[in-house]
Amino acid sequence: MQPKKVIFLSMIICYIGFGVIIPILAPLIREIGLQERHAGIVISIAAFVLLLAAPFWGTQSDRIGRKKVMVIGFVGFSFSLAFFAFLGWIGMKDLLPINVVFILLLSSRIMFGFFFPAISSSSQALMADLTSVQERSAGMAMIGAATGIGFIIGPALGALLSTINLIFPVIITAILALIAVILIAIQIPKTEPTVVANKRNKIKLSTSGLRPYLLIAASVMSMIVMLQVTSGFFIQDRFSLDSKETAIWVGIGMFAVGIMMALVQMTIIQKRQYSPRRLVRIGLPILLLGFVLLIEWNHLAGFVIAFMLFGIGGGFLMSGYTAGISLAAGKENQGAAGGLTAVATGVGSLVAPIVGTELYRIHPDTPYWICITISLLLIIYVFSSHKGLVIDHTAKKETRENKASLV
Repeated sequence: MQPKKVIFLSMIICYIGFGVIIPILAPLIREIGLQERHAGIVISIAAFVLLLAAPFWGTQSDRIGRKKVMVIGFVGFSFSLAFFAFLGWIGMKDLLPINVVFILLLSSRIMFGFFFPAISSSSQALMADLTSVQERSAGMAMIGAATGIGFIIGPALGALLSTINLIFPVIITAILALIAVILIAIQIPKTEPTVVANKRNKIKLSTSGLRPYLLIAASVMSMIVMLQVTSGFFIQDRFSLDSKETAIWVGIGMFAVGIMMALVQMTIIQKRQYSPRRLVRIGLPILLLGFVLLIEWNHLAGFVIAFMLFGIGGGFLMSGYTAGISLAAGKENQGAAGGLTAVATGVGSLVAPIVGTELYRIHPDTPYWICITISLLLIIYVFSSHKGLVIDHTAKKETRENKASLV
């Protein structure tokens, strides 16, 4: 099997693990006896640890090789999911005091946050190693498509298997992560370090074209995470659903996100070599429309269509900012670029869950009005910026003979 296909399948499994918890989190939190804010803290603690761990794994990807980091990441990832499922079972059975269960749940998410960027940063770096400058957006779109497919399967798996037991889908996902370890170990050849052990990566935040895409990544992820952590409560309260119905409809919504994201990235972006700037300019207005529709259309059909728009907009945006960061970083710093991408998304994921759930307690629509405001500000920025999002110099650095325009 070709390494690109292994990366593709591995990232699908990775994001199944990310997405499988989404439809079950709100009902699980309430079944255990916790409150909405506890769901926000559970998500935020993982984001905080991810933020701290991402630079470390990005550097290790450059220094010890992509393959080793991917294997280590998936082993820890699998254990964190299994631990989370075990604690969920304990909580629902009332075998431990609720405060103890909550603290242990946090520890499982700390492990999740530590090992997740090992997978994402090394996979992004390996894909960058295997693609030229002109192919970079398409290569990152392949990872984005895997993300979308993972979001299709993960929430769908969570919604379907939660009818058996709320924690059963998490157990299945932990097993899939171990399968990914075997797949990587057998199918990906040994990868050599791209920098020597005593050499520092030279990537700097002042690098032209880097900071704007990091800002976009952090902002977009904050909106996505705010949506994820509040959508279960939103749909349950607005349409008076029980726990199982909530899990099913959130799963349908996330399925819509995933399938549209995958379609966009496997068709439009793969066939057309759009620049990173054009990708974010296309994606942001679509994302904005999704939030407006979510608030204004008081029907389950509107909920699903809004999530389809989130998938389309997210497909363009994720490919855009990932490719933009990769190209700005330079060829020798792709592991560090993957780490920076994880840091940016981690920043976005850190505050959003707590803020989102607290805003939800004020009024269910408030988190989405905040997302609309962020979207509008980003749209103004990307359409008024002419230099910050242009990174032609990186193409010249990576390949002297092909001076491709990325505008």
